Amino acid sequence: MKGSLMRWGAAAVLAAMLFFSARSVETIALEKTGMEVIYLPSGGFMKTASLGYSNLASDLLWFKAVQYYGGYMLAQNGINLFTHLADLVTDLDPKFKEAYKLGALIISEDLGEYEEGVKLMEKGLRNNPDDFWLTYEMGFLHYLGGRNYAEAKRYFMLAASLPGADERAARFAAAAAMKGGDVESGIALWQDLASNSENRHIRELAARYIEKLRNQPQQGGRAAEAAVPGGGPQRKESN
Repeated sequence: MKGSLMRWGAAAVLAAMLFFSARSVETIALEKTGMEVIYLPSGGFMKTASLGYSNLASDLLWFKAVQYYGGYMLAQNGINLFTHLADLVTDLDPKFKEAYKLGALIISEDLGEYEEGVKLMEKGLRNNPDDFWLTYEMGFLHYLGGRNYAEAKRYFMLAASLPGADERAARFAAAAAMKGGDVESGIALWQDLASNSENRHIRELAARYIEKLRNQPQQGGRAAEAAVPGGGPQRKESN
């Protein structure tokens, strides 16, 4: 009983701490200042303050990230803080694969910070080595986010060599090598996500951006550069 009360007490303290931190996130985001990140705690502080419940802290903070991104989609606030939030979430739970995948797409496409998105995915691969889907989606990030077809090919080929690899990785490695950047390959990648992603938000956004790619003007047989969204985050699933 005593242990149970201590756990609930720790959870209550953690929830209160995150609630007040979240309120500052919303206020800062609405004010659109240039010094937002200094008001958010560091990963080290959050780990200490979570009193051993770092996974719970990660879940609660991810829930706040969902709300924060939702506010952005409704034009209620910007998302300048999202990179830091994603970093905090994955500091607290380094195995939180969904946060890496969706976070990197949002950072790369909605914030327009491709290199920061790559850094988050690299962190995910360091903490989850030999994970097929993180490796595969790193190839996707390089292909559509950075138009870096050499790196896209490298990660698709690496994914194809991992245990339990899906045959699509080898197919897209060939596309990156032979036809990098053309509209057909871009549509094929989005169609793959629309058909196979476990994330409902990504499936919906992929369908919309397939239509955009089909309707956009082409230049010299290649697709004009298209803005591609990251897709909204969803609640954490079991790893």
